[in-house]
Amino acid sequence: MALQEARGYTRTLPDSKLLELQRLAVGSIGTKDVIRQRGLVLEQGQLIKELRLLQEHVGQLESEIKTIVDQAREGKILLSMGIGPIQAATIIAAIGSILNFPNAGTLKSYFGWAPMREQTGTTFDRSHLTSRGSRTMRQMMFLIVASVTRQETEWAYLYKRLVQAKCPYDEHTGERKGKLRVMGRVAGQMIETMYALLKIDAEILSKIPPDQEPPPPILYDPALHRRHREGHYQPLKSSPHPSIIMLQPK
Repeated sequence: MALQEARGYTRTLPDSKLLELQRLAVGSIGTKDVIRQRGLVLEQGQLIKELRLLQEHVGQLESEIKTIVDQAREGKILLSMGIGPIQAATIIAAIGSILNFPNAGTLKSYFGWAPMREQTGTTFDRSHLTSRGSRTMRQMMFLIVASVTRQETEWAYLYKRLVQAKCPYDEHTGERKGKLRVMGRVAGQMIETMYALLKIDAEILSKIPPDQEPPPPILYDPALHRRHREGHYQPLKSSPHPSIIMLQPK
């Protein structure tokens, strides 16, 4: 029965061939040498112990990483966006200081999620992601977007709306085409939001004396994000009033 299930639905191997394969495996796979068997059992036991030790070490490291991310200001900001603790720790370690990036575009380029457009007249026009940047961070952002779009988040609502608007329906496959481009759009907006929140927090900390307790960091607000999607955009920073030049009377 197990061999029949492993065969799948193609049934290219009949039951007679499976029985013959089972008969040959009895006398061709493994060893009957007692000394060799003892050596294999010893090696197997040592490998199992090493695997369990590595799993224990990985568990301890993940637990410590989660504790540090929960306490760090950058970690609180990234966690509020729906990013997991291990992914947040990877982003923090890769960025270092957000002040290393002058704008959100440079951070997207570093993550490998900056769009590049190629155009020659009217016959050739396409866009693709830049080949520069960190390959690890590009893969990490892909996993983050794939995770947040499967949950009940504002990012998921944005993804679904863009898929309906930008991805044509293929009647042959029964799926919509071009979802990867939409994922790139969502990833770009997530990086921009990440940059804005981290940059504001870094600027706040730079203005606070070392002996003064800093205020809590500004976290991602899903309600504010929802208002942005509905067209009621409100910048995180309050823009200063424009300077007015007054002409004095003569």
